[in-house]
Amino acid sequence: MAINSYTLHQEDSNGPFSVRFPFLSEDTNFHGALLKQLTFAEGCFTMKGKSIVITGGTGLIGQEAQHHFLAQGYSLRILSRSSDHTDSANVRYFKWDPSRDELPIEALQGVEAIVHLAGAPIAERWTEIHKSKIISSRVETAALLLNTLLKLPESDRPSTIIGASAVGWYPSSNTVQSENEPRAEGFIGDVTEAWENSLHGFRNIGIRTVSLRIGLVLSKNGGFLGRLKPIFGVGLGSAIGSGEHWQSWIHINDVVRMLDWTIQNSSCNGVYNATAPETVTSIELTRTLARAMKRPFWAPNVPEFALRLVFGEMSSILLASHRMDPSKILSTGYSFEYPELQDALQAVLT
Repeated sequence: MAINSYTLHQEDSNGPFSVRFPFLSEDTNFHGALLKQLTFAEGCFTMKGKSIVITGGTGLIGQEAQHHFLAQGYSLRILSRSSDHTDSANVRYFKWDPSRDELPIEALQGVEAIVHLAGAPIAERWTEIHKSKIISSRVETAALLLNTLLKLPESDRPSTIIGASAVGWYPSSNTVQSENEPRAEGFIGDVTEAWENSLHGFRNIGIRTVSLRIGLVLSKNGGFLGRLKPIFGVGLGSAIGSGEHWQSWIHINDVVRMLDWTIQNSSCNGVYNATAPETVTSIELTRTLARAMKRPFWAPNVPEFALRLVFGEMSSILLASHRMDPSKILSTGYSFEYPELQDALQAVLT
């Protein structure tokens, strides 16, 4: 067989240049597809990182996910409702408007996976308007993604979509709960069921789907700890309610590592508890936080009626007892960076 060649034109700091690649195959389509994956950097050609679409990229988890995937060599496409973003070498922004069913098809074309984190915040007072927004922001965004993918040929569709869910799926209980437990009654059960069901359409067209039921996220950049640290910092930290309900938590590093893990491992399918192996009661969590911050822990518990006065119906998620079993994700070979609370808190407080 004759040796063919393909010329790739590139440019570096010294100006433009051309490189001729020899091939044994006469398949020029293959040559072109291969060379599209090459990038020139620091004097050599390497394979480009795989592309991932992230929705909800400006949220707590979304921002950390961007840092993680970029560090791992991925190129990112971020869907945003705002056009006030500037592209960089490995990050492109695409404006979308789920309320108008607007999403550029090129945003999804040829990517490896979608990380779907979009959704209105749950940890706010649940007015009827906000409750509707919490559900619609999750269901409508997933529907727009799916309908846009249906316009693409199968070869240009992602192989995987990873969606966020929450431990609010489970009824409040002091017993250990695994993924096969039935959903909770009430609004938060409605939300998580709609959230997870919104991915079923992707599965029906051959896309692997994963939903992570995420616990209490520990991060130095906000979230749960962002609200508690000012109170604990002045020595007024205390437990919530009786303090005896269980809290299933996870360090944010493990959230984004688990997103990456489930993308890379094609055996991962369905729902997984995204919570650390060590579960603790509310009083153990808050006492450990006070100790990690070197602050006293003497204030009386915040009574349940006070939480209901301040947060209304949303207080139910603060008082719910969730003692999750992460055995399913562990069985895939995933290893937690922060399996124990003390180490996780030390990491986010330093």
